[in-house]
Amino acid sequence: MNYYGRSADRAAPGRTAATTLAVLVAAAFFVIAPLSVATELEAAPRLKIARIVICGLGTVLAVASGALRRAGATSVTVLSLAVLYVVAAAWSPFPLAGVLYKGIFLSAIVFGLALGVSLGDPPTLRRAMRVLGVVAVFASGLVLQQYRANPTEFTRVGRLAYLGMNANAVGMTAAGYLFLAVWLAMTEHGAWRILGTLGAAVLLTVILATGSRAALAMGLLGGIIQLIPWIPHPRRVVPPVAVIAVLLVLWSASVEAVALERFADFEKNTRAGMWQAGVRRFLDAPVLGHGWLTREGRSTSNYQNVYLQVLAETGVVGGLLLLVAGARILGRVMHGTRGLAPAHRTTFYLATGIVAGLALHGIAESNLLHGSNVNTFLFGFGLGLLESVRHAGEHARTAQRASARAVNATALVPVQTATAGRSATT
Repeated sequence: MNYYGRSADRAAPGRTAATTLAVLVAAAFFVIAPLSVATELEAAPRLKIARIVICGLGTVLAVASGALRRAGATSVTVLSLAVLYVVAAAWSPFPLAGVLYKGIFLSAIVFGLALGVSLGDPPTLRRAMRVLGVVAVFASGLVLQQYRANPTEFTRVGRLAYLGMNANAVGMTAAGYLFLAVWLAMTEHGAWRILGTLGAAVLLTVILATGSRAALAMGLLGGIIQLIPWIPHPRRVVPPVAVIAVLLVLWSASVEAVALERFADFEKNTRAGMWQAGVRRFLDAPVLGHGWLTREGRSTSNYQNVYLQVLAETGVVGGLLLLVAGARILGRVMHGTRGLAPAHRTTFYLATGIVAGLALHGIAESNLLHGSNVNTFLFGFGLGLLESVRHAGEHARTAQRASARAVNATALVPVQTATAGRSATT
């Protein structure tokens, strides 16, 4: 299935230039988006522009290709919420700046959704995941190597803050990359399986070094969900999990104690004040919200919770649409494996792991809504994969019904022949 929406029956999977272009653009985004917020990197301002251009290009491809026409009710509901979140800026004190700023978030969602929908057939998905996985693993490996070589230069208050990036931003990016590494470790064979296993260990070490509890919860949930279809096959699960555990123990010895201690401190809550402020802002404008909560029209005020952020900026209207979107996603997940072939089942659990992990992370962070980052793209990508699985399931059920009708028709032929013979004799 190519990026321009042709069906799997007519398209040469993975062979179209458009599919290759979309995957390569996404791979570039995986590198540029995190570095664009690295305050110590001189090229960061130019990388921000490149990040926006990439999202714009992805949106153009998505709309021009017709890939979005394959989006079902679940994705349409989520996109409706995203559009409302963007348009809401029109009733803020900075309407134009707000719509433009929030529009970047929408473009990342659309880009990810269109690419996910277009990678429905397993061979095409495998090629795309290899490209994205290589970028994720090698980028994180470079970060870990530099951190281990010179921890003082790459830490802030004992937590990994690469090139001035916020530790939580590093952690949530690594958790997003972890989804890809786990898929390689569990689904692939040979060198690709080894790469995924080593990459998962590297990414978990990076997350521990950031001290981000929300990122660890996100990565673990998404990874564990991907293990579900492999539970009946312990020989498939045990080796990579064992290797990851051993490497994690070895490499975590170089992680600052301050970062590790955060994971054992269950009483520490750095979010309560921001959540209370978010509730107050919601109560100030409960119906339609404030449109865009911003610092002088430059960026979105962060209330460190996706759900409170939506309520505060779009009010009850956005909150109700958020509930409907959540119910739609849950319904799709609950009925997502019916009639699926094994290859599509692994895609389903990858998509579910991505969406569930990011939904959990949204309780403690609202970065998913801020501009365009890797996890904004991945959320759309996960939704797109859920849609592609839905199409695969519908196709399988249609084929089963056609096969059953053919069998029934074949079974009726001898009966009809015997009846005709008796009639002729009579």
